[in-house]
Amino acid sequence: MIVLHIIGGTIQLDIASLDAQRDFNTAIGTSLLSGAFLLSIRVIQKSVAKHLLLILELTKRRHDFWRHRKALSEQFKKHLIWSVSLGFIMPILYMVTEGLISRINEKEVFIVAVGAIPFWLLMSLFIFQITTVNRHLRKFLNTEGMELIVKIRMYKSVITVAAITIATTLLVFLIMPVFWINLSVHLFDMVFISSLCLFLTLLLVSPLINYYRRLGKTKLLLASDLDRRIDRLIKESVTSERSKEIEYLLGLKEKYCNSNFTACIDKG
Repeated sequence: MIVLHIIGGTIQLDIASLDAQRDFNTAIGTSLLSGAFLLSIRVIQKSVAKHLLLILELTKRRHDFWRHRKALSEQFKKHLIWSVSLGFIMPILYMVTEGLISRINEKEVFIVAVGAIPFWLLMSLFIFQITTVNRHLRKFLNTEGMELIVKIRMYKSVITVAAITIATTLLVFLIMPVFWINLSVHLFDMVFISSLCLFLTLLLVSPLINYYRRLGKTKLLLASDLDRRIDRLIKESVTSERSKEIEYLLGLKEKYCNSNFTACIDKG
């Protein structure tokens, strides 16, 4: 996309007007963000596949892996259809809002409009994907009757995928200021970015905090349970006879209560 814009003249060092600056910013911004969206979608999909397999192994349902992958693949196809539609609609809406439609006959504006199609397509596909894949993994967190260690490992998998999603989203937001180099922020941009921030906060950050709290509570329950088992082993026989079992339980406590280890010891 950057090469296309250079050939078309929208990316050039000699910026003589506000229109040229806007075209330059848009060309650079949409190109970089398109790459970021494409990279993020791939990273998130690989992370979801990895942790989906881990969760299915924990729940002894590994044979269901390809069924879940097929369901995600079908959703991806539907998202792609919607994204292609938005890829054509949003550039037209943006040009009308910004008063650029009258300049569509200019080569630079036309190339920017064409370059905006993959940008909006990939951005909408990115939003659809982070909505779907995170929600799909959260379905496994109905952990009634599961062992505490299994619950902890499942929460960690879901939290890891959510954290990766947030990291890729932050990468996108770090690139966005390119659009406003030497320009004021337009109303359309302000409304869109604010809405996007609110949406992603509700979608990603709030559930992440909630699941992190649940993980902490589950760690405390596990630590208390392990403490009771260790105390029982110490009381029921000579310590040396149960030293290996006690050492094993202490190892579990250190492994799965890590960050809350000191608090767990105090609680125990």
